[in-house]
Amino acid sequence: MKQTKVAGSTKFNARTTVKLSTLSILTVLITSCSQVPYKPNVQNQLPSGSSSPTHSQINSHRNNVVQSTYRTLGSPYRYGGTTYNGFDCSGLTRHVYQSAGIAIPRTAAQQRDQSKTIANYSALLPGDLIFFKTGKKTNHVGIFVGNGQFIHASTSRKRVIKAKLDTPYWRRSFVKFGTYIR
Repeated sequence: MKQTKVAGSTKFNARTTVKLSTLSILTVLITSCSQVPYKPNVQNQLPSGSSSPTHSQINSHRNNVVQSTYRTLGSPYRYGGTTYNGFDCSGLTRHVYQSAGIAIPRTAAQQRDQSKTIANYSALLPGDLIFFKTGKKTNHVGIFVGNGQFIHASTSRKRVIKAKLDTPYWRRSFVKFGTYIR
């Protein structure tokens, strides 16, 4: 693993996978966000008449999405479900985003179409969405939680679970990374 010391911090090359706890990831997000210019996609994030969110609002939204996502683990799967009594995949993502104060569409296809596209995995942050085509169309969505993992409402396991993104099935089914938080 190639490491470079830069002013008291360690910088890793792009191929390096570093396992961090959720708290560590959120700490990195909160401290690094202020260094990255923010260009909001206001159409996808704010109700009309609202001003652009501040960095602290973005961090708050992202933190709320991740925390709410973890709270859904173990909830039962239910087609059309949008509550802890049962979630389908897009019902889960909509519920989690609404708990953070962000309105998103209901279906996986609508969420895919209206989310801001994230160009590649290295730009993906916890709380962002991952879209999949598991049938004839984009019909599945999960929430990235870091460390190459996402949480989704699994039809095969009949509950909300955490899964690894880097498996042959999910790599083959991948369609898009998207967000409503940036």
